[in-house]
Amino acid sequence: MQLETPPRPFPMSLGLNKLGLIGLRIPWLTAVLILLITAIAATGLMRLKVDDSLSELFRTNTPEFKTYEEIDRRFPSSEYDVLVVVEGEKLLTHEGLAAFANAAADLQLADGVDGIVSMLSARGKPDATGYAPPVVPDDLPQDKAAFDAIISALKNNDIVKGKFLSNDGQLALMVLALDRGVVAEKSAKTVIGAIEQVAKEDLNPAGLSVKLAGAPVMQLEIRNSVERDQIVYNGLGLLFGATIAAIFFRRVSLMLVAALPPVIAVIWSLGLLGWLGFKLNLFLNVMTPLIMVMGFADSMQMVSAIRIRLREGDTKLEAVKFAINVVGPACVLAHGAALLSFLALLFSESGLIRTFGEAGAMAVCISFVAVIVVLPMLALLFIRNEKSLAREHSPADRMMDALGNFVGVVVDRVVKHAVLYTLLGFALFGIFAYLHLQLEPRYRLADQVPDREQALAATGRIDSKLTGANPFHVMIRWKNGASLYDPTTLKVIEETHESLEKSAGLGNVWSLESLRRWLRENGDDNVETIKKYVGLLPEHLVRRFIAKEQDAVLVTGRLPDVDASQILPVVHKVDQALDPIRAQFPQYEISVTGLPALAARNSYRMISQLDESIPLCVLVAAVLLAIAFRSVFVGFISLLPGLFPVVTSGALLWYLNGGLEFASVVALLVVFGLGVDALIHFLNRLRLEEGPGVSPEVAIRNARVLVGPAIILTTIVLAFGLGVTVFSDLPSLRLFGFVCGVTLVASLVADLVFLPASILVYRRYISRHF
Repeated sequence: MQLETPPRPFPMSLGLNKLGLIGLRIPWLTAVLILLITAIAATGLMRLKVDDSLSELFRTNTPEFKTYEEIDRRFPSSEYDVLVVVEGEKLLTHEGLAAFANAAADLQLADGVDGIVSMLSARGKPDATGYAPPVVPDDLPQDKAAFDAIISALKNNDIVKGKFLSNDGQLALMVLALDRGVVAEKSAKTVIGAIEQVAKEDLNPAGLSVKLAGAPVMQLEIRNSVERDQIVYNGLGLLFGATIAAIFFRRVSLMLVAALPPVIAVIWSLGLLGWLGFKLNLFLNVMTPLIMVMGFADSMQMVSAIRIRLREGDTKLEAVKFAINVVGPACVLAHGAALLSFLALLFSESGLIRTFGEAGAMAVCISFVAVIVVLPMLALLFIRNEKSLAREHSPADRMMDALGNFVGVVVDRVVKHAVLYTLLGFALFGIFAYLHLQLEPRYRLADQVPDREQALAATGRIDSKLTGANPFHVMIRWKNGASLYDPTTLKVIEETHESLEKSAGLGNVWSLESLRRWLRENGDDNVETIKKYVGLLPEHLVRRFIAKEQDAVLVTGRLPDVDASQILPVVHKVDQALDPIRAQFPQYEISVTGLPALAARNSYRMISQLDESIPLCVLVAAVLLAIAFRSVFVGFISLLPGLFPVVTSGALLWYLNGGLEFASVVALLVVFGLGVDALIHFLNRLRLEEGPGVSPEVAIRNARVLVGPAIILTTIVLAFGLGVTVFSDLPSLRLFGFVCGVTLVASLVADLVFLPASILVYRRYISRHF
């Protein structure tokens, strides 16, 4: 192994690895700067907040998203309801209904509650004065016959049945409109916690269970889960990484040198994101493991090189300089490839994915600085009595030597059957690639929300016993100066309402037409009567379907939480059913919107774009490697270890009847960086091991044994560090951890087996050099 041979120049590094040498020339100034930057970053870290928005994933500059933002602004209750699900066999007993009424009264007075709609909101036929008495009076009759008559009227009321009360009479729904100002002032945790406490205190003694659902509850649960996962899982990952490094390097000093640069990179990156006003979300929540992947992979290679030179008797300064000169260029190239991958995301339609690309690009640069500048300083600071590490003073280094021997045995077997392993690698790649291409993009709101909390459980009960919990809107706007009560306007609303009910089969459809139908059933639906009753309704209820300016209205239905691919046909069907209305009334703009419609339209396209960006990133990395190593073959052969882990994970997802989700595609992007990193370090080492009179077999074995142990350690640490997320409450994060673990193992197999075999076949039968 040509460890003593001065490294040959690596032009593609652009001399950036020499930054580490500059830091060694002015160590005290560099150390002070590192401490200062860390302190500033820690302050920025405290400024990081969680973005719990359910729609941010689909933020684009498209008309669809702008329409969605408009309904959120003009109809504030439409996407910000707390749904209180009350269930129990005693619900429609005298005791149960009384408890339900008390809970409704108490919740109306709770801080942050702007209004309530429930089965108690149902009204009977108006009397001669126009007063419509409630179906359920304030004082429930003790007479059984009278009480049974009330229950019968409630069950048969068109507004209540199947919408606020299940057909079996055992589940009821309260819809609470929240005051966003109060929520912002007192926090969602405080307001929602108080709502839950009041509801349980009133309803539990009557034998009724209570669960909360709705967007605000989901957002709170997402925020709590993200904050908890950031602390627990990242802490476990760091602890495991440090432990493995200590066991194999057998020195706390070497463990610290390997583990601290990624930690510092995490602090610097998240601190910068905090100062720049970024918020943690589904994508940025994986930024910490992403930085760990990039930083730890290179720091392990650097520390492994330092350890090898110390074993050969070098001083720590000589060993550190050796690592900077030999391993440093590969670190430059690896981070450069990762940087290009993230820059490619800046061309996405999704604002969230573009933000992820921006944050990832900054994190790549910071990770490089931590590895090439901070690590050498830590090595000089922590490594003491380096002579004790020399082979003559400490001849046995059992763990690392055993790992090196294992790699040697694997390489020997690969060398002996190179053609067989090459054919096997390409055959498996072809099969797995075919299965990966069978995957269809999938998106469900439930996958973005903790599934061990109450919101999803409550949503599931609504989906099974009522018409669904997710609002599906059609917004009607007009700028021709027509009145809300103009006959043409009312006709458009009526036909749109009927389209949602008949063509799409949606349940629980609400609009101004609902009020007109109720008045019509009671014999008076003229315009003046409609105006009168709109004026009598509570403000929060009117704003659910009439804009304050009275130049726009909503027609709203409810959908169960199903995959976006099942919702998309409904969206198309509604759009087609509305086309004749649009043609007949061109002065009215009719738009299908709401989070389910937005997700159905955009998720397929966005997930497909992300999946297509992976081979693009691999291709960019291949071109970069071909230029760096001045070899077309290197560019071609890098495609196998780059894409093999991706298609392997895809094949496993296909086998498990899974699909492509945001979390799985992001996981593939994250771990792709590690595969490219390992590939670059091996090719760089192979370049240095080659020389006159050195056979391809010997050069490949030496290169693999030198960098292989560090790659195995990195894979073990990262597989655990990322894999612990399978215990998260968030289904998306569990999927992320599972895909990361599978991809890491597949990447290791490709690097240790298929890559050396392919290179050796090329050397033996095609060309003796790259």
